[in-house]
Amino acid sequence: MGPGCENCPVLRTSLFQSLSREQISRLGCIFRPSHYRRNQILYFEGGSALHLFALHSGLLKVVKPLENGKDRIMTVLFPGQLFGLEALTEKSYPFTAVTLRDSEICSSPREEFIAFLQGNPDIALGMVRFLVNELGRTRAQVTDMSFKDARMKLATFLLSLVSVEAVGNGPAVSFTLPLSRQEISEVLELSPETVSRTLTAFRKEHLLTARGRKLVIQDRTGLEAVAHR
Repeated sequence: MGPGCENCPVLRTSLFQSLSREQISRLGCIFRPSHYRRNQILYFEGGSALHLFALHSGLLKVVKPLENGKDRIMTVLFPGQLFGLEALTEKSYPFTAVTLRDSEICSSPREEFIAFLQGNPDIALGMVRFLVNELGRTRAQVTDMSFKDARMKLATFLLSLVSVEAVGNGPAVSFTLPLSRQEISEVLELSPETVSRTLTAFRKEHLLTARGRKLVIQDRTGLEAVAHR
C-alpha cells in the first residue's frame, strides 16, 4: 500500500469507504501512483482501454475530439473520482483524458482490478451499485442543469471548484480558474459571451472579484443562493 493510500479521497467514496485495512492494502497493491504534469494526456480516444484510474489530487478534463480539430469538454473530474471505467467493458476509450493541474493519479491494470473484484464479491456488488448510482447522478445532473439559467449554472460550477482550488478558510476564498471562458462555456453549454457577462454581473453584485483567471469569492453564501435559486 502506498504512503498516501489511507488518506486517499477515493477511499472515502461510497464504493470503498467500508473496506477493511487488509482490503485497502490489497487495493493499494494493484493501484500504482504516478505524478502527471499539467496538460498531460493519460489516454486518447480510440486508445486501448487497459487501465482504470483514480484521481488522488489535482484536476482533470475528459474531452471528445471534434472533426474541426477542437475538443468538446464532456466533464471535469475532481479528487476522489474514478475514471477510465470503460476499461471494464470496452476495448478502447471513447474519450481523451487530460490533466488541468499537476495531479497525482493512481492506475490499475484492467486484469488486476477485475481479479480484485472476483476475489471480493462484496466490492464487486458495490461496484455495480456505484455504477448505477453514477448513471443516476449523471442523469439527475443533466436534468438539473437543463432547468438552470446561466447565473445558476455558472454559480454552481464556481462553487464546485472552491473545495478543490480555493485558498483560504475565511469568508473570502481565492483560486485560479482551471479553464478558459471558452472551455467553461462548453462545459455549461453557454456562449462565451454569456459566461463573461455573468461573471461581470457577479462582480457588480460583489459576489466575487476577477482578474484574468484569478478569482476571489467574496460572498460564498450569496453565490450559493444564486446556485440554488
